[in-house]
Amino acid sequence: MESTKLRVISDSARIASLHLVLVLGLMTIPSAAQSSGPTFSKEVAPILFKRCVSCHRPNEIAGIASFVSYASVRPWAKAIKTKVLRREMPPWPADPRGSVKFRNDVRLSQHEIDTLVAWVDAGAPKGNPSDLPPTPQYAVGWRHPNGLPPDLILALPAEVRLPAKGEIPYVRSLAKVPVLDDKWIAAIQIRPGNRSVVHHLAITEVALDDGVRATDLNAIARLAKQLGIPNGFLGIRPAVTAPTNPSTFDMLGMYVPGTNLEMYAAETAKLLHGGSNLYLSFNVHYQTTGKPETDQSAIALWFQPGPPKHQLFRMPASGGTIISEGRELLTDAPGVKAEGTSVTIPPIPPYADNYELIAVTAYTEPVTIYQFQPHAHLRGKDFQYAVVFPDGRNEPVLSVPRYDFNWQIAYELETPLKLPAGSKLVVTAHYDNSIKNLANPGPDKTVYFREENQSWDEMFSPLLEYSVDRQDLTKNLPKRPDAPDSNATGKRTEQNKENTVDIVEIVGCLAQRPSNLWMLTNASAPAVTSNQASSLTALKEAAAIPLGDLQYRILGIDVFNPSRHSGQKVALKGALIRDINEDRLNVTSVQMLATSCVN
Repeated sequence: MESTKLRVISDSARIASLHLVLVLGLMTIPSAAQSSGPTFSKEVAPILFKRCVSCHRPNEIAGIASFVSYASVRPWAKAIKTKVLRREMPPWPADPRGSVKFRNDVRLSQHEIDTLVAWVDAGAPKGNPSDLPPTPQYAVGWRHPNGLPPDLILALPAEVRLPAKGEIPYVRSLAKVPVLDDKWIAAIQIRPGNRSVVHHLAITEVALDDGVRATDLNAIARLAKQLGIPNGFLGIRPAVTAPTNPSTFDMLGMYVPGTNLEMYAAETAKLLHGGSNLYLSFNVHYQTTGKPETDQSAIALWFQPGPPKHQLFRMPASGGTIISEGRELLTDAPGVKAEGTSVTIPPIPPYADNYELIAVTAYTEPVTIYQFQPHAHLRGKDFQYAVVFPDGRNEPVLSVPRYDFNWQIAYELETPLKLPAGSKLVVTAHYDNSIKNLANPGPDKTVYFREENQSWDEMFSPLLEYSVDRQDLTKNLPKRPDAPDSNATGKRTEQNKENTVDIVEIVGCLAQRPSNLWMLTNASAPAVTSNQASSLTALKEAAAIPLGDLQYRILGIDVFNPSRHSGQKVALKGALIRDINEDRLNVTSVQMLATSCVN
């Protein structure tokens, strides 16, 4: 019974493509020979061609309801009216009331909704065929809005054969990068070969060590597993690393249900290094359907002629501190580290309907954010992104009140969000493991966050795409991955040190002032640290640090429930902002050292 439920629920592509059928069925309406209202040819087709046809066409995710002609649209007229009035189509889970504006917002305008409704109410007239605009043309399988064919297509090197049932470990496969010179990517699209089995797919560019061949990696992975090395990355290095965390692979692209072609903002691009021993690493999470399946997914790239002003990077915003159900997680606590994090996330209990996770990440240098993309599995309930600025302002930037696994949108900011050094991103997510969640494959099950999560497990992966503002690539091109002591981002220079802040640890007394202002009094001198989160080891060392005579204003502390630590001796970590009037700490960790504030 459970496997049957999983098979039905996890087949996200099938759910998406049949959505209109399941809810409303093939409903028709009476025809109207003549109408003074809008017609398909003149008023309706332009809306559908602009807003809907990229998905609603043959061989696409919603191809069962094709909108490329009057004959194929008319049976869906009443369903279209219902869906657009409810604003369920086109899908856009973000709430504009708690979000910034996004340039890829697909919501219909009120005029477009009124036009579609009036057309249906008038009997869905066809109109004069001479008014019909040209049907949009797309390269086969690809969605570039200008119809441009990709400059490069790379697929899994061989067809992957999948069993009918059971748990499938993540499949990692390498495809040789066939270019010798660096390329700058202006647009990207990942296309699953078989949507019914591809749960999600992440692609990074990697460099193999000298003498290592792609065919050797299976043997290397087996050796790594025997030695207890996670993920079998022996012999592989990232070709491009994230500048805010050099140990993290830059994610070139990611496919999840609901994603589409990405076109990057003006003056930005992603880097594809060229070279002799470089590969794209396909990391695929497959799911079974109850029958044998095959897949050969692919990625398409469109290049621009020269370097951009800013290089884009993609990574999870969950690599700093994580708070689970109000408890800050320590990095050296025992257990399996959750994928994309440095901590062991406790499982979601059976029937829990509002399990909470919060990620806190500070930025030590100026960054600009271009895209948000929250990712979870079937228990995902909602996501909220907010920024705490160095002056203490707390601003919401993305609200997804009803997260839907089948429509995991990459939200592209209309105006890129510039964060000064010392800013902090806070992402809050909730999970529903109760019977109220109709997508839940088993409310009676304990749900785990693992290294390689299956469909019935969970993930906390609030992705974002950003640039580091110290980089002006028109003046300082990134180094090749085979250059000595280099990575794709270069090193911090003396010139830009003045625009950075440090992550520090400070011991002191936590006290609340009027207007909900929190201060750290009797504080020790700040000690620079490389970790934003805390650990058991760090707490033991901090306990020996005596109190001092300094004072700091604490920013963004509410998510740590500070009232329970008021009057206590605590160890804080965060971004230290020096100011002529006061020193502030945009806090990333709050840990009690003693119940009373004495040395």
